[in-house]
Amino acid sequence: MQKKLFAIAVAGILAAPAAIADVSISGSTRMMVQYDGSEISLTDGWSRLRFNASNDLGNGQSVFAKHEFGVNIGMGHIKATPGQRVTVIGLKGDWGSFALGSQWDTGTKVIWKSCPHWNFGCIGGMNNGRMQNSARYDGQMGPFGIAADVVAASDIDQAGVVLTYDIGSLSLAGGYESRDGADNWSGIGGSMSLGDVGLGAYFNEVGSDDGWSATISMMGFDVQTGAKNSASEHSIGYTAWSSGGAKFRVEVHDGDTADTSGVGILRFDY
Repeated sequence: MQKKLFAIAVAGILAAPAAIADVSISGSTRMMVQYDGSEISLTDGWSRLRFNASNDLGNGQSVFAKHEFGVNIGMGHIKATPGQRVTVIGLKGDWGSFALGSQWDTGTKVIWKSCPHWNFGCIGGMNNGRMQNSARYDGQMGPFGIAADVVAASDIDQAGVVLTYDIGSLSLAGGYESRDGADNWSGIGGSMSLGDVGLGAYFNEVGSDDGWSATISMMGFDVQTGAKNSASEHSIGYTAWSSGGAKFRVEVHDGDTADTSGVGILRFDY
C-alpha cells in the first residue's frame, strides 16, 4: 500500500509541470572595455536575465509574465535598481496585449522606430523610458498599430498613446504623452531601408525643449547625429563580428557637452 501511495505521489510530482505555465529563460550577457574621456575601465555592459512564462487560457487567450533582472557580471551580482528592467503580468489574444507592471512607456516606441539600440543611447530622446506601476495596451490591425499606457504610482502620473504604420521596409510612429505636474511629450519618427542601407530619424519635444536624431546604417556601420536643446552629439558604431547570438561591437561618441568616449562590447544574447 505504501509503495502504491509513493508511486502515485511521484507520478503527481512528475506530471505537475505539464499543468504549470510554460517557462523559458533568456538573457543578454555583456562585458565592455570603456573609455570615458580620461580613464579606461573593464565593466559590465548592462547584462540582464529574463524569465518568461505563459499559459493557454483557451479561445485564443493566454496569460503571460516576464521577470527581468539586471546582472552585473563584472562584479558578479544581481542589480537591485528599482524600475531598471521590465517586470510585467498580462493577457494577450487576437485583440492585442494588456500588461501591468514596470515596462517601457509608449514614447519609447517612437524612438525605437528609428534608432538602433546604442550603448550610448539614442541622441536627443526625451521619452521617460521604463516606468513603474504602469498599465499598457498594444494592438495591431493590418499595417496599423496602437500603444496606450497609464502610469499611476500616485494618482494618474502619465498617460500616453502612440500610433504606428508598418508596410514593407517603411516604419512610422507618432505619439503624445500627458505628464502630471510637468511639460507634456510629443514625438514622431520613422525608418526605411534602401537595399542594404538603413535610414532613420525622429523629432521629439517636451515643452520648449526639443531633441532630434538621424541615423544611417550600412556595411556593419551605424552613424548617428542629432541634438538636444541645440547641443549637438554624434555617435559611430561598428559591429566587427556577429555569429550565433554573439557579437563584438565598437562605439565612439562625442558632443558639445561631453568628452570623446568609446566602448568595445562583447555581447551574447540567448
